[in-house]
Amino acid sequence: MKRFVLGVFCALTCLAVLPVSTALAQDECNKISASQQIDKCSEVSKVAADSQLNMSYHQLMARLETQYLAEPDTGTAYTAKVKDAQRAWMKLRDANCPLEAFEIKPGTSAYVTTVNNCIARMSRERSVFLDGIAPDIVSGSAVGRGSDVSCPSENFAQFLPVFSANPESQRRLTAPAVKILVLKRTEDRGRFEPSITAETGSGLAFPLMSAMEGKTAGLQIESVDDNHMNVVDKRAGNSNIKIFNFAKKSCWAMVGIEDWSISEKELVASSRPGMSRVEDFCYQRAEGLGGLGFLQQYRLTGELIEASLENYVCAAASGDPQASLSAARLSLSQMAPQLETIKVEALFKAAATTLPDGALGYAAYFCNGNSTDYNGPCLHPEQAEREVIRAVSMGSTEAMNILGSYFESGDLGTKDMSRALACYQLSADKGNPQGINNVGRLGSQGAESIKASHCI
Repeated sequence: MKRFVLGVFCALTCLAVLPVSTALAQDECNKISASQQIDKCSEVSKVAADSQLNMSYHQLMARLETQYLAEPDTGTAYTAKVKDAQRAWMKLRDANCPLEAFEIKPGTSAYVTTVNNCIARMSRERSVFLDGIAPDIVSGSAVGRGSDVSCPSENFAQFLPVFSANPESQRRLTAPAVKILVLKRTEDRGRFEPSITAETGSGLAFPLMSAMEGKTAGLQIESVDDNHMNVVDKRAGNSNIKIFNFAKKSCWAMVGIEDWSISEKELVASSRPGMSRVEDFCYQRAEGLGGLGFLQQYRLTGELIEASLENYVCAAASGDPQASLSAARLSLSQMAPQLETIKVEALFKAAATTLPDGALGYAAYFCNGNSTDYNGPCLHPEQAEREVIRAVSMGSTEAMNILGSYFESGDLGTKDMSRALACYQLSADKGNPQGINNVGRLGSQGAESIKASHCI
């Protein structure tokens, strides 16, 4: 019973175990020694350098657009040259890095790490080169919009409160060209992906960041290198995280904004019965943010998954079975905070009303409680059996095989080989391969042949 119930429980309530996140903190990477961690940290380095390169490229495009407004033909020619040069450079990088690893067997950890480190190094060098093209210089500073610009401090911890203090200070200390990352809806329903553009000062609506007040909870300052800092702003919750990118030349300047929320304009009204507009939008955000989090390609993996759970719970307030099931499963996945027991039970109960998977999840809950590692006998076998039977009555071949296994093993208190065979036969009659195999297995053991309707 222990092994079977746990297997069913994880299949119904646990999300797929994903590889180690590529969003490991850089300081953790500085302390590791295991080869697998080294592999992952080389991936972290490559992704971070590529992100910085992408930002530098888009900022250069925006600078050229701003600086050549009076000479559009020259600006267009300059931009075309940069694009051609960047494409040629990327081909050079992608040819050079495998060359560095030529004497290492392709596909091995050492090969992958060598190539990743090469790409990261060349991308960082390229970012510095692009940052030096057509720099924005006002009175010797890389920022500012007038001759009276002064730098609050070269110490970033002292600079940031001054920057955030009011709209005017933010306008003054923001680079003329800013990289903007937003989440855009794709053609695949429920799926979103980051989209990067560049914005000039005239298109920015200040203030961009809420003012800091002392040691503001929800703000994290992260050092990328000596000349680049990120500020992760979680003050508005996991569904509305923004990351502000700062670069230092003669002074610090805000050069990029990553908006990891899903704006309402990217959502479409759907016809999920019983959901209010707010609950419907919560459901769409749950799907979108969770989809990004489970890719584990972005540094906010944990926060995106937490935001997905929060939004599923919001949508489940409508009583929607699918939202309820998704929230309960995610709570028990060990990838998001675990909800309190009474809440998890209510979610599974709502999911079980019309969804076979919901009834099976509820059955697993009755056996294991609100636990992800329970290893004992079924806690409430009668209630668990009732929910599996409910799933069978809804036509679930998976439930038919599970109920048959229960009757075969007696794990829920009733051992009946005839009913087990009947349940397997029900599944087999619907073409389920597992049911067909189980019927053949019991038949070879000489089990009594009975009518399949005797299963429930």
